[in-house]
Amino acid sequence: MKRNLISDTDVIEIAKALGDPNRLAIYKQIAKCEEMYCQEMVTKNGITHSTLSHHLKILSEVGLVKSRKAGLNKYYRAVPAKFAAFVSYMLDITETSKQRD
Repeated sequence: MKRNLISDTDVIEIAKALGDPNRLAIYKQIAKCEEMYCQEMVTKNGITHSTLSHHLKILSEVGLVKSRKAGLNKYYRAVPAKFAAFVSYMLDITETSKQRD
């Protein structure tokens, strides 16, 4: 079994964050681009700025996205290393289960 690069608590928080259909859709959109600004996401998801802000705050708090401000726009980008650590953790569970079979 590999050494985990992420804590159990982080895994739980990321799973909860991505368990919301809107947040999952927003994260997938950001991950497919180098970065996105808020108005793009509002338009693509058909949600209000305040709802988007709420979801982005949660994604930021769990470390899946980072932001930068440029003028009046705020740009978001994915943090691939955090998501990769989450996936690796989950795969470790699968590998452990397979070893017991």
